[in-house]
Amino acid sequence: MKKLIVALDNENRQFAFVKGNRPTNAKTVKAKEKSIQEHGQLSPVTVVKGEDVFLMSGHLVDLQGNDIPDDQTEKYYAVLDGQHRVVAWLNLGLNLDDLVICEPLNAEMEIAALIAEMNICTTSWKGTDYMAAPAMALAAKNEVFDFAVKLQGEGFPLATISLWCTGANSLKPKDLVACVKSKELPRAFGDAGWFHRSVKWYKAALERIPNTFLAKKYLITFLIKKFNHAEDPMLFSSQMEEKLRSLTEEQVKEIMTPKTEDGVSREQATYDMLEKHLG
Repeated sequence: MKKLIVALDNENRQFAFVKGNRPTNAKTVKAKEKSIQEHGQLSPVTVVKGEDVFLMSGHLVDLQGNDIPDDQTEKYYAVLDGQHRVVAWLNLGLNLDDLVICEPLNAEMEIAALIAEMNICTTSWKGTDYMAAPAMALAAKNEVFDFAVKLQGEGFPLATISLWCTGANSLKPKDLVACVKSKELPRAFGDAGWFHRSVKWYKAALERIPNTFLAKKYLITFLIKKFNHAEDPMLFSSQMEEKLRSLTEEQVKEIMTPKTEDGVSREQATYDMLEKHLG
């Protein structure tokens, strides 16, 4: 790989992403592939050494989103800006030795702030993109945040992630951004009580229902309402887990594509089907 403003490094490093940074978009990758084929690489990919991310309490994932052990970070360059370009380059089967990379020009900025600033300056961020901030602030493992990052990788919007992880609209972009300075996760990640229930529902539902539907608010909103009105919450939780696993293909089809009648919205029809099969 050609290097600009990168300290001498004789090791052959692979590329990795910073955990919590926004996931790549297939449509954008395709556009980058076309651009590279026609014009080549137009701008360098900004990277830092993987161990520098770890030293700032960050963590790495491989290009498929799998966690990389912290004791292996020295084998990687962490991509701060240019994730789509890297994936497109690899998809095209091009020689990595021809890919131009560079380190950030401002070496004083913290990595979380660099990620946010470089991406905000190119494409407006949406709610889940701000999760890069708490990812870099995370000094110890947090199972609720790990679940949030998993859902982020599946394309869940921040509002739905908040419902699955906390049972309420507790996660806000401003709170995630504040992590860059505070070095602490938002309070919403501190209570794992709801998560321990919802993650079981999520895994049970995923056996029958695709993430494209689970990413919408319908199921989790339905579950929250039912749980809040349950006479025996613990019994409800276990029973709902079984009900979700017992859904038939026909029932799932009715829930995902409900028939609507005059005066009944698609949203209401969806909730009616959830009540019919899970109520």
